[in-house]
Amino acid sequence: MPVLPACDGVKELDPAMHLIKRYKQLSAVERSLFFRALAAVAVLRIGLWMLPFRVVRNLVEQFRRSPGRRFDLDRRNIRQVAWAVEAASRRIPGTTCLPQGMATHLLLGRLGQRSQLRLGVTHKPGGRLEAHAWVEVNGRVVSGGAVSGFEEFVPLQQQASQGT
Repeated sequence: MPVLPACDGVKELDPAMHLIKRYKQLSAVERSLFFRALAAVAVLRIGLWMLPFRVVRNLVEQFRRSPGRRFDLDRRNIRQVAWAVEAASRRIPGTTCLPQGMATHLLLGRLGQRSQLRLGVTHKPGGRLEAHAWVEVNGRVVSGGAVSGFEEFVPLQQQASQGT
């Protein structure tokens, strides 16, 4: 943990103070994106807990439509969205890849970027299935690709979300 000098020696930096310090370092755009991601992840986490997946998925597709025209964002903006969702997900207990992927897909869509929400499975030792969700833009994984064994996941449906 980072430390700060104190009058009587060295004190550990309080985790809340670390978050405040980090927040102050963000640009206005990054702050806005973080809070939009925080709201999206929280709502999706609760929605997936209370509603059937199909209902939540349809709501995401409905609300991700950009009010303006569709265009491709540059890689930096796409990375910012992925960062904001990952940062927000770390602050909401129990967040898994599904609400994280749905939030990334939703926010990219609101910004006019086409993306695909992918759901896949893989067989693990002992015959059990493991599922995972990730987001692709133009065939490139932009969120959810950092799990070990990611390359083993086989998409369930190519049309899970076409980003229209």
